[in-house]
Amino acid sequence: MSSYHFTPAPTQNLTSSEQIRAYANPTRMTILALLATEELSVSRVARQLGVHPANLTHHFKALEKAGLIALVEKRETGKNLEKFYRALAYQFIISAGEQPVDQELLALSILRDNLNAALQTLKNPQDEHMILAILRSVRLHPDDLELFRTKLMALADDFTSRATESGEAYSLNASIYPIIAGNAPTRELLIGASERAKE
Repeated sequence: MSSYHFTPAPTQNLTSSEQIRAYANPTRMTILALLATEELSVSRVARQLGVHPANLTHHFKALEKAGLIALVEKRETGKNLEKFYRALAYQFIISAGEQPVDQELLALSILRDNLNAALQTLKNPQDEHMILAILRSVRLHPDDLELFRTKLMALADDFTSRATESGEAYSLNASIYPIIAGNAPTRELLIGASERAKE
């Protein structure tokens, strides 16, 4: 058994795109909140979240690689070696403005990372969950882009205010970005639980 005493810092500024991308994920934010209060292993965090440990392994690796968590103890538990981690800070603050980070590229990278994390979770499904994906190409005037942002935020705020303890946690992953379409007509792809929603 090996261990060392570690107390998280009050705050940690996240300045690199790697750190911000590792942090900006709902599951990893939850893990960091748990590891800020006590040292925990992957399996113990999984028990608290009610998921299989395999769903969390890649999240722990991403957090450790980005320097947001640290291995603080190894314990022999029968035939296994259980590794315990702790968050490096109680609170993380995104400070991307302190260095020249491409904001648009960073935003899309975060969305991609979150979708990749969701794909990893679906490889170890516990039960069925509703998933809805809409991919639509549309031609918008710049003024309409701001209107779209305002309406989307209002919709997200509306459903956030309706949240209940008995509800299931979902991540809303929305993006709007330019594409190469030429004069082609607009297209739409809808994948999800539309039939289930009608039931």
